[in-house]
Amino acid sequence: MNKLFYFVSLSTIFLLFGGCNSKNPRDKIGKGNVRYGDTLCFFTQEVIGDLFPLFSTDLYSHRVSSQIFETLLKLDPDNSKVVGNLVKKVATSKDNKKITLFIRDDVFFHEDPCFKGKPNKLTAYDVKFSLDFACSSNPLNNSGKVLCEKIVGGEEYFRSIKQKGETGVTGIKVKNDYCIEISLKEPYVNFQKLLTSSNYGIFSKIAYSYYGKDIVKHPIGSGPFLFGGRSQENLLLKYNSNYWKKDTYGNQLPYLNAIIVKNGKNKKTEFKLFRQRKTDVVFEVPSESLSDLLGTIQDAQNGGTVTHRVLVAPGTRVSSIAFNLKKGPFTNPKLRRAFDYIINRVELCNRVLNGDGAPANKGFAPQSNYYNNQNIPDREYNVLEAKKLLASSGMLKDNAFPTIKLFVAGKKESNAYKWCSYIAEELKVQLGINMEIIFGSFSDREKAIVNNEVDAWNVGWVADYPDPEGYFSLFYVKDKAAALQQTVFPLLSSEEYNQYYYLATIEKNNEKRNFLFNKCDSIIKSEAIILPILIDDFVAIINLRVRNFKLSPLGLVDFSSVYIKELE
Repeated sequence: MNKLFYFVSLSTIFLLFGGCNSKNPRDKIGKGNVRYGDTLCFFTQEVIGDLFPLFSTDLYSHRVSSQIFETLLKLDPDNSKVVGNLVKKVATSKDNKKITLFIRDDVFFHEDPCFKGKPNKLTAYDVKFSLDFACSSNPLNNSGKVLCEKIVGGEEYFRSIKQKGETGVTGIKVKNDYCIEISLKEPYVNFQKLLTSSNYGIFSKIAYSYYGKDIVKHPIGSGPFLFGGRSQENLLLKYNSNYWKKDTYGNQLPYLNAIIVKNGKNKKTEFKLFRQRKTDVVFEVPSESLSDLLGTIQDAQNGGTVTHRVLVAPGTRVSSIAFNLKKGPFTNPKLRRAFDYIINRVELCNRVLNGDGAPANKGFAPQSNYYNNQNIPDREYNVLEAKKLLASSGMLKDNAFPTIKLFVAGKKESNAYKWCSYIAEELKVQLGINMEIIFGSFSDREKAIVNNEVDAWNVGWVADYPDPEGYFSLFYVKDKAAALQQTVFPLLSSEEYNQYYYLATIEKNNEKRNFLFNKCDSIIKSEAIILPILIDDFVAIINLRVRNFKLSPLGLVDFSSVYIKELE
């Protein structure tokens, strides 16, 4: 990318937000020939929401918030093993029900007026406060369901009215300033993996006490980048000069000076910016749009294409249709199963989406290196069976079948609209049922669901930590009154499911554990409360000037180790 452009754009955005010198303060080469300085830019169609780890529920916001907030543990990108991050050591009791976390003593939160000149070092009290918060019924907590159910006193704390004072969750205890002990209800085998989730980034107790519910506007973490502000079209992350982590050569991280996230309305704008070398990375690229992105042969001959590479992380994101089970036609399970039978997922992926995504012809959770779904029978495309189920459902009396309202969170040019339109057409042609597609944002979708204004909706999901529990926990509800169920996922009322799920979470043998999760998968399939449609790969196209860029199976990027070095 043209260095003059970067100087101008960085200067402009720093002037816009203030508080940062427009000069490049770290224009140097580090050990191992890494390059300090420069700004990386990428574009998103989705508006980045409030940057608070427990509040954010979409991938786009977590791509940004994970640069600000750090987790206690993380996954080694080379072998997917759990390793320390903010925690330097983990000790587990013999019965695996008590975990002691030894926290680093050299980590500081980002500088902010909330600290009023006092020390901003991260301690065990901040860790406890963050984990307590994740078990609370605070409106800013959208991500605590699994954690709450596992820790002693977690569910009681959620149900408590006050949730104030110093006690918090009884199963989370501060032993000293840099040591915390967590007591589990059962010896959950995946608990340490759970703590790698970006949902559980640690935030400051002092900062929350100072800002309260406005903490979402003042994201203060300990990560490699700090929030620099936002305008209508740009969001700025500035490098943390006091970051604790170094690379294997002893170089201070991060290498980049800043990250700019540009926001716009459509892919055409995003592609144009990439071709003009005004952005460095493109996420989520439909195959049919590659020529628009990379240009024609003539463009290449004229030097108008970008030297790039393509990264693909094997698909762990499942796109589905979820049903309203509270009222409307889909309270009838026969209709839900009929709906499943008329979807030809192979044709949908190959013809409608031109090869984007793989058909979700097994269960809800996709095949991965931590979950085997090959024993789940294939979903069958069978129009005759669909018609039989519809006829036996009793829904066709007086030929007054209502028009189905399907909410699509996305835009008309999105893949979601394409495959939802295909399903609507099949429903009309094969079963004679009309479907109305309603558009809106993610928040519009949640409001429509809560208000019972729609019969079905599209929803995408990728587990926020690499374990099948990250998929099947969505449907586990032990206590309906205290359920932390997300509104976009239907409630599964099945004691059999609950039992299989519970046994899987405490089973140490991987083969037996997989068998139990297969049972959960089969129940979801038979109840048809949600229909997986396709499995998406995570794709990123990167300008070759961007070095050391790694895309995780969860669609996230650790930008602390990314640097920019122009091609020779």
